[in-house]
Amino acid sequence: MSARLALQLYTFNHTPVLTERLALAAACGYQWVESEGLHGLPVADFLAALQEHGLQLASMHADLSELKRLPELKQVLRQTGCQQLVMPWLDEPERPVDRAGWLQLAQGLQQLAQELKADGVQLSYHNHAFEFARLSDHETVLDLLLAEAPDLNWQADVAWVVRAGEDPAFWLQRYADRLQSVHVKDYTGPGGNPPENDWATLGEGLVPWPTLLPILQPRSGTWIVEHDQPVDPARTARQGLSFLQQHLN
Repeated sequence: MSARLALQLYTFNHTPVLTERLALAAACGYQWVESEGLHGLPVADFLAALQEHGLQLASMHADLSELKRLPELKQVLRQTGCQQLVMPWLDEPERPVDRAGWLQLAQGLQQLAQELKADGVQLSYHNHAFEFARLSDHETVLDLLLAEAPDLNWQADVAWVVRAGEDPAFWLQRYADRLQSVHVKDYTGPGGNPPENDWATLGEGLVPWPTLLPILQPRSGTWIVEHDQPVDPARTARQGLSFLQQHLN
């Protein structure tokens, strides 16, 4: 299957209106998007909006509270035809404070991943920086989650790995067989781009994408351009797509 080059619609978070986000994504050249659930719409309206703008759903984010309503979520996934589901974030109160708590979370995610797998859906975990906190000399939170939830995949947010002070090549090679998809953006380092919270448009930061793409390309078929706080969202989206088109074989 050819690579899916998608846009995470959160990149256009300056507008809360889904149809406006979709129109912008299409205008920037995208054929695929990653959504944050249904963006508050009934399934039929959500699908109609995608169709109106000539877009397809590559992946969907669902937070922990939504995952706990699994029968309802399964129905949404069947109706949308979405086969890649991602847990994108843990609010601070949801984050365990010790290894026992993370183990309990991992076991819960494994059960969810197994149930979704039976429906042909892959569940992935999306990292930020806190997953690289050490639980011991030899184990991070990410290590524990992927070890204790063998059916859970990984949506690698590479720029967050760099922001955590880690070597992205090490982690991408370590868990190459667990990669479901990749979030692609850039990072300038502390204080490098304050208006964008030190994030950057793809190719304009210090993430070593030319050395990482050969590691990633054989493993990931879904590449998702995303930026948390772009000054010029449309430019960021266009540049991200152009960068991937130029650098992926």
